[in-house]
Amino acid sequence: MKRFFGILACFGLLFAAGNAHSASITMSGNYVLTAVSTNGTLGAGGTTFPGIRHDVTGTGSFLTPPGDFLTPGNPWEIFSVRSDQTGLNVNNNNPTGVSGAITNVSLVDNSTSSAYDHFVTYTGAYGSAYTITNKTFFNNNDQRINVSTTITALTNLSGLTFARALDPDPDILAGGSYNTINGRGYDANGNGSFLDPGDVAPTDWVHAEGSLTGLTIGLYTNSAIAHNTGVKSWSTDPLAYLAGGVDCSPCDYTIGLGFDIGALASGSSVTLDYAYVMGGTLAAASGTTTTTTSDVPEPSTLLLLGSGIGALGFFRRKFKS
Repeated sequence: MKRFFGILACFGLLFAAGNAHSASITMSGNYVLTAVSTNGTLGAGGTTFPGIRHDVTGTGSFLTPPGDFLTPGNPWEIFSVRSDQTGLNVNNNNPTGVSGAITNVSLVDNSTSSAYDHFVTYTGAYGSAYTITNKTFFNNNDQRINVSTTITALTNLSGLTFARALDPDPDILAGGSYNTINGRGYDANGNGSFLDPGDVAPTDWVHAEGSLTGLTIGLYTNSAIAHNTGVKSWSTDPLAYLAGGVDCSPCDYTIGLGFDIGALASGSSVTLDYAYVMGGTLAAASGTTTTTTSDVPEPSTLLLLGSGIGALGFFRRKFKS
């Protein structure tokens, strides 16, 4: 840990300028209620309320089922990093599952200093290989959870990939099944082109729809960095999602989004922008995917963090989606 003292001192600026937490931070809007855990994943952790709740009426009624995509059954929301140097590193919402490979450096509520109604920043580290920051943010009237993930290499990395994935359970609280209708892309006209107005490419959008309720959640990106989506049997590996495909539908599988970053030199960074998008129906959710935000306004605490990293001689290379 001695080699990290300088980096941790830099991250200490977050605690001085923001509101640092040792527990999960809840984010509640009119349509979306969730939290960011100390692992940097969504949900308060395990079956603890809240998970990822969605109120299609926009009245903030989150206690009446249906509406929780995460906490029923065996909660599972992950992000993972793979590289030739580190192997596969996974953080999981479920503390009894694979979790905590990437250690928590800080968890900060930046909402009061952000342009968004809700803005939480998680920063973690994996040994002396890399740091990772998840900025999770949305406004009160959004039916989406935006995430901007930045990976900063502390040594030369190759074969670098990243994934975000969820086991969605929209129906179970309404007396339904854990199975969901899973798919990639959205063909608004049903002609198989995925190129018409209103269409969303299968590489950009993966979703799960409750067969009983119609409630839908999916992962979307329009990043310029190579990426793909997939429906897999509880895989935590970015390579599985980069391979694409729908391995099962309807069934109780995970939906995920993978990014193929490649090589990242020591001191450089890459930023991945994506979102969890929700809707009362598949059509409703798919129709709002492309409103994702490309440029994330920085709260004041993050500007201070950037200054600290600059003092350490790091430089940042941001890829916009």
